[in-house]
Amino acid sequence: MRAPYDPIVLTAAVTGGDVLPSQSPAVPCGPDAIVEASVAAARAGATVVHLHAREADGRPTASPRMFTEIVSGIREQCDVVVNVTTGGSVDMTADQRIEGVVASRPDIATLNLGTMNFEGFPNPARWPAVRHEWEKEVLERSGSVVFTNTLGTIRRFATAFAELGVTPELEVYDLSHLSMARFLLDEGTLTGPVRIQFVLGVLGGAGGSPQDLFALREAADRILGTDLAAVSVAGVGYPGQLRLGAIAAASGMDVRVGIEDNLRIRRRRQAADSAELVAAAVAIAEQLERPIATPAQLRAELGLPVTA
Repeated sequence: MRAPYDPIVLTAAVTGGDVLPSQSPAVPCGPDAIVEASVAAARAGATVVHLHAREADGRPTASPRMFTEIVSGIREQCDVVVNVTTGGSVDMTADQRIEGVVASRPDIATLNLGTMNFEGFPNPARWPAVRHEWEKEVLERSGSVVFTNTLGTIRRFATAFAELGVTPELEVYDLSHLSMARFLLDEGTLTGPVRIQFVLGVLGGAGGSPQDLFALREAADRILGTDLAAVSVAGVGYPGQLRLGAIAAASGMDVRVGIEDNLRIRRRRQAADSAELVAAAVAIAEQLERPIATPAQLRAELGLPVTA
């Protein structure tokens, strides 16, 4: 685990699969825009870019061709560690959700550890005005959304990662997911030490308070012990993203920011892009005298080849 002045691995989640493009012009849609947003985030200081794929109208897609285009476009323009989702969006099948990883062969891929309710728009009175029919369908499904991750799916994805040489990032939304990680380690599906990404503040998972973070961190240490390599923290929404990021940075954890999880840089101002959120996280880290880990440093930590 990290010491108080160790470098922070800073991840930029640049587009996601749940936020609606009608909510903000900062949501990049189409491969060119996603590449541009990723490169900007890397140049602002991100160690890692976490990727979903979207069509030109913003609809989430599992297209292997598009993931390959995005990943190759990023790698052509900058040096950054690439992390590809297997979360996709809640209406994708397991077969679809793994296709982008198989096609693009990223450095890291997410591994979600349990089935859960997953609500982004639970209050109809606060639904945003939207432009696209598919966005209306997303809003109308609110209250019936289940993010399905069976044990069979988790085992299948973890096995695929091992065969591809991709490092799993274990997405933890609640306490039960840590127990699942322990089970997978004990049966040999996963090999420790593992990397944890806490995602806090999604309705259906743990809350977004500092107390929720501290409780999960204590549980991770207790349940995973020496099989725990690093913990990263993603707070959903404003001010949770930057507040929890600051607490994580002050507590020896890594940090994730970006448009996927939060659209605001101030209470009453939306972020221009993920790069602006990355810059805010870099400033917090600098105040705490924790440098941002370089891609080369993270690759060495992951046992990956270090590019020149």
